Amino acid sequence: MQKYVILIVAVLIQICLGVGYSWSTFVPALKQTFGLSITQTETIFGTGSLVITLFIFFGGRIQDRLGPRIPVVVGGIILGSSYILAGCSNGSYSALRLLIGVGAAIGVGLCYICPIACCVKWFPDHKSLMTGIVVAGYGGSPIIISLIGEYLLSHQVNVLAIFKYMGLIFLVIITIAAMFLRNPPQEKDSSTIVADIKTIDLFKDRNFWGLLCGIFPCLCIGLMIIGNIKPFGLSLNLSLVITGTAVSILAFFNAIGRIGWGIIGGFLEGKKAILLSLISTSLVCLAVTFAVKDDLTFFLFVVFAGFNYGACLVLYAAEIANHYGTEKMGTIYSTLFLSNGVAGFLAPPLAGIIFDNTGSYTPAFLIFGSLSFISIFLFYFIYQPAKQEEE
Repeated sequence: MQKYVILIVAVLIQICLGVGYSWSTFVPALKQTFGLSITQTETIFGTGSLVITLFIFFGGRIQDRLGPRIPVVVGGIILGSSYILAGCSNGSYSALRLLIGVGAAIGVGLCYICPIACCVKWFPDHKSLMTGIVVAGYGGSPIIISLIGEYLLSHQVNVLAIFKYMGLIFLVIITIAAMFLRNPPQEKDSSTIVADIKTIDLFKDRNFWGLLCGIFPCLCIGLMIIGNIKPFGLSLNLSLVITGTAVSILAFFNAIGRIGWGIIGGFLEGKKAILLSLISTSLVCLAVTFAVKDDLTFFLFVVFAGFNYGACLVLYAAEIANHYGTEKMGTIYSTLFLSNGVAGFLAPPLAGIIFDNTGSYTPAFLIFGSLSFISIFLFYFIYQPAKQEEE
């Protein structure tokens, strides 16, 4: 029974941590009320992605040494306090970038890996599925947050007041939920191949580089879409209702995708599942440039984009647990996930800059779609876990 309670609180924590995926909901209000440009709002989002990733790196290591509870409590306090203070910022770009792009992101980063690693250890026979369920909370967060945000904004509630409310809720939920997290008595995983691997050794490992080639372009595409989905819809002359709803639909299928890819990863060998996700991501991204024109095609794009992005946060974590073992999952996955910071810092702001200068998102989709297509071949030839096991 205890492991199911831990699974539930892990999902609750991840729902709070996924607040950044709702950022697009608040972009028009920040632009209209406080004069922020798309580039500025996407820079806040990109900065947050970079900082989250850096502190996932530290949070994973703290989790491996001290367990999940301490980093989650500290991270929850920092996250909640940062959003409360952001509500007192008077809409200053510098203050919002510091408080949300840096402060809140530190809190998310410290917490993120802890619920995932904890649940994988409690359910060692269902690594892909458990990873998918837990991170579905993170990906599905905007289903709740963006809908509430859209409702409050439509009733003329100031966007900064919304930040205050969110901060208080995060502070309460995360710190209480953290009290239930603990690792199982035995954490040894009989499938561990390299339990004592050092971080420096990962950068000498071809399989680690293979995973990096696969995950990076997909993270770029996913974060670019998440950060720009509402402005992208508006650039197609779609209504505010359609584009606002798209944020929640994207989040819903992001969450569904995480569970779905977790199930797929349970049936397919890890490399095959990742290759399938790379092919799907490339096709959808490149198709945007000629296929997305109206409400129907826009919603189809949102559905497939959300589902595909879910693969990034499930398949690679599960493959690391399978190939390297769960004992050092926090260290290894957090190192791979450094690519998320680079992707978040690069892709959403670049798409915003391209739009501000050309009035179109088409070049951005072409750039990252092509990168994803190339990564199919790089991943296939570089990632060779079976060959390493034979050696």
